[in-house]
Amino acid sequence: LPDKITVTPEFLRKKQEDEVLSDIMFETEAYFGRPLSMPESESLIYIYDQLGFSQELIEYLIEYSVSRGHKSMRYIETVALAWADEGITTVTMAKEANSRYAKEYFTIFKSMGISGRNPVDTEISLMNTWLNDYGFTMDIIQEACSRTVLSTGQPSFQYADKILSGWKDKNVRTLADVRLLDAQHQRQKLEKNTQRKTASKPAAS
Repeated sequence: LPDKITVTPEFLRKKQEDEVLSDIMFETEAYFGRPLSMPESESLIYIYDQLGFSQELIEYLIEYSVSRGHKSMRYIETVALAWADEGITTVTMAKEANSRYAKEYFTIFKSMGISGRNPVDTEISLMNTWLNDYGFTMDIIQEACSRTVLSTGQPSFQYADKILSGWKDKNVRTLADVRLLDAQHQRQKLEKNTQRKTASKPAAS
């Protein structure tokens, strides 16, 4: 994905001459109920110019985010990057992805023992990483979540991410791979214990 360019006030003035972009900014301000800051305008230009989202898709993106209680450009940009990553270019494609994501987020939340609230920005970002960047299937993510709750006694997305990034580094693709790692780990622990016991035995006089 393209890097974000830094926007100068001069560049912003020029960009606002683009009627479509000007419309998008006006609509976003209406949704936010306040004027946009410079970094927020920068984000919108990035989504429109560099990610190549259409006016319709950006308006749906803003509406979708705000309707979920997220009047935060960081959240909006996180969703936009996930869509761009998936090659989503139309509102129909975005709606399909959203219902799929909502289902997956809900499943992960359930595995963590969380209910009665929506995910926050950081949680969405991590869940997208597990699903897209790491490319894990739901059964592996659920396994990491249940291990997290067992180990920490509470839901912790950071802890689950440690487990999952560790599995990614070890090229885990299936639950069978996880079991194999567990067995190796147990074996190493037993060997260490045996070595320790042997080392601590008093030498025969």
